[in-house]
Order: sequence, then structure tokens, then C-alpha cells
Amino acid sequence: MSTSYASAVSGDVSGRRDAARALLQQPIVTAATDREAFGLVRRHAPALKSMFADRLGYRLVVEPTFARLIKAPLGPTSPHRALRHADGSEFGAITYACLALVCAALIEPGTGERVSVDDLLEQVRADARENGIVFGDPVSEERNFAAALRVLEEWGVITESARGDEATGDEATGDEATGDEATGDGPHLDVHRDLLPHLLDTPLHGMPGPAAALARHEHEPAARRLYRRLVEDPFVARDELDDEAAAILARDRHELTRMLEDDFGLVLEVRAEGALAYDPAGMLTDEAFPGSGTLKHACLLLLTELTERFGASAATTLHVDVHTLDSVLADLAAARSRTWKSIYVRDLALLRRDVVALLVRLGLARPHENGFELTAPAARYRPVPAESKCR
Repeated sequence: MSTSYASAVSGDVSGRRDAARALLQQPIVTAATDREAFGLVRRHAPALKSMFADRLGYRLVVEPTFARLIKAPLGPTSPHRALRHADGSEFGAITYACLALVCAALIEPGTGERVSVDDLLEQVRADARENGIVFGDPVSEERNFAAALRVLEEWGVITESARGDEATGDEATGDEATGDEATGDGPHLDVHRDLLPHLLDTPLHGMPGPAAALARHEHEPAARRLYRRLVEDPFVARDELDDEAAAILARDRHELTRMLEDDFGLVLEVRAEGALAYDPAGMLTDEAFPGSGTLKHACLLLLTELTERFGASAATTLHVDVHTLDSVLADLAAARSRTWKSIYVRDLALLRRDVVALLVRLGLARPHENGFELTAPAARYRPVPAESKCR
């Protein structure tokens, strides 16, 4: 093989891997939001479609203006990944309902490629009343509506129209057709209508209920389920794997290592307690940890205190009851009342809820009766004895 040809092949593999990594980070890529990533995806579309379908059970849709990676649901033991408000709090049922109503209004036959935000809100209100959905007070309603629009904008489904472009056609020809008089009060949105039908894996109108959407993936091959867990989860505990998946991990470890590197640039680490596929560059990390902010600081200090107090090791899981958890968090909050967010210092129940939720998302804890369990990777945050540091 000539040097120039080898370089071209190497570059092509690198480009395909970069495209796959981009889709894992953001399953919706549009030409408008990320032209470079979208160009890579289009260039490698056939290979990407085959890889995602065969190894992960995902479907990749590539159209002239967007690419959409439609993922299969993860198992019940996988970390929960909710959409979030701008302040970091998770979407609740009402916010998801509002998002669904906004999408339904945008895809409604007759809706154009440009809509008024005010008209859209009125349509959402009308559809909510018709379906018995109560948003609450006006402040809550506006917050949920704004959150839905923000998510759709991040996905590339909508963009705010430039004010100078809003007056078009006959509206812009009259002598008095200027400003808001020409277009109606309030901002307008441009709608990426071709992308809207691909937000969901399959239309919901023919399904008897939410469980039906999950049941379609229950009988997939164990190798595919394992590979999906390694790609998507921060940590896969060995006791969470069924016998077939555990056997595949033991037998095909070297092949899995090669596949993860080739497909996504991930490094597989397998230990007695489980497996972890991590990104050395840190680009595919959902949530960096440790990190800044009250919650991450509280989580790190909590892990340090608990693993030191109870002598947790990589070979064990540690059950922490609510009383112990509250006691440690109360001490931590009291000692840092001037630097932590005041809402967490005042409301320890809220602090406990959000700390546990973050640890579960990171794969460092699992819900357990009357508390939670620290998983094996939490042991890495156990303080190093002073004598060990000096060696």
C-alpha cells in the first residue's frame, strides 16, 4: 500500500469516527447548526447507517438539510437522562406535555414554515384545554412553553426569524405595512418542517401505550444490548448483566475493545466489578465530574466522606441509608453555607434529591430501599492516605 493511499484511508476512518462521535453527542445535526459535522455525516452516511444499525440497533436518517440518529431505549438500570430547564432542573410531565403540544401544533397540516410565537402559544393553550392538560399558573405556563421552544431551537427544529425578514409578500407592499403592523405583534419562528416527523422513533397514534414503544426492543441480541450499554452508560456493573451478556464481555473483550476504538475512539476498561468505555479526550462525556457548582462539589465531598468513613473499595458496593446521607449533607452544607447555593443550604431535602440524582446519572450510585448504593467506581474518590502520597 502506498504512503499516500494509506494516509487517505486513515483520514477516511478518522472522519467516519468523528462523524459517529458527533452524532452520539448530538443525535440531531443540521446544516444550519453545525455545517462541518453535518458534512462529515453526509460523506460517511452509508458506513454510519450500517454501523449504527448492526452494532447498536439505531436508525440513522440523513436528508439534504439534517441528520437524525434515532436511538433505541436503554435498559431500566441505565442512568436517567432527562431534558432540562435553563436552570438545570429536570423536565417534569407537564413540560414534556407542553413540548409534545408545541410539536403537534408545528406539524399540523396548514401550518407554514414561519409562525408567530403568540399564535403558537394560543394553539398550545387550546390543545391543552381540549386534552384536559393543566399547565398551572401563567408563570408556570410561560416557563414550560419557553423551555419547549429552547429545546426545539437547540435541536434545529425552529429558529427565531430575523425581524427584517418577517414582512414578506403582500404584507410588505402596502404604504402602511411596516414593523409589527405588517407581521403581527411578537416574534416569529422559522420552522424546519422536514425534521419534525423524525423527532420520534415511530408515530405514536397507532400504539396502545408508552410500554409498546419499549417492548419493540426487548428481544434484541445480547451482543447488541451489551455494546449499546458500553457506548451509552458511564459504567456497566457486572451484576447488572444477564448471563449471556456477561459471557460475551468475558469472551469477546478484545474484539469489543477494537470495535469501540474503531467506531467511536473509546477505550474499554474491564475489571471484576464491571466495565467502562471512556473517551480519553473527554468529548463524549455527558457531564464532567468533578466540576464546578454546588451540586458537583457536594457530590465529590459526599463521596470522599462516605468512602473514607466506611472504607469502600472497588470490590464492594456500599449501602447508605437516608439518615446517614442527611447527616453528612447537613454537616457539609453547614460548613459551606457561604459558598453553596442558598436554596440548597436552606432545603436539605432538595439537596439530597439533586445530589442522589446526579450520582445516579454519573453511574456512581443506584437507588436502593431507604437510601442508595454507591457503585464500585465511587471508590476512586476515596482519599489517598498521606503516607501513600509520599511514596
